[in-house]
Amino acid sequence: MANPQDEIITPDDRQETLEIIGSVVVQDFGRVELGDKISWTLQFWKNDWNKIIGYWSNRELVEITDAAGETFYARVVVRSYSRIYKFENLAVEAKIELWRV
Repeated sequence: MANPQDEIITPDDRQETLEIIGSVVVQDFGRVELGDKISWTLQFWKNDWNKIIGYWSNRELVEITDAAGETFYARVVVRSYSRIYKFENLAVEAKIELWRV
């Protein structure tokens, strides 16, 4: 597996609505870091691609260590992929999204 390309982090900027007698108040609790989604473009060898498909299909949590050395758990979501026919052992290039949980 190659290093991630095109990393995109989508912050989770939640708001919660609370009902108060006679009106609705919106309170902004700011960014919730644990809700961030991280998107990468990756190239996978055939065996690794089968593991990724397994994580995605079974909704398994995986342990991720980012470039800063921070470790967290995430769900893997495959957003798109394309087969790479040029190299025999290189299966796909895929856009993967990690949902922090």
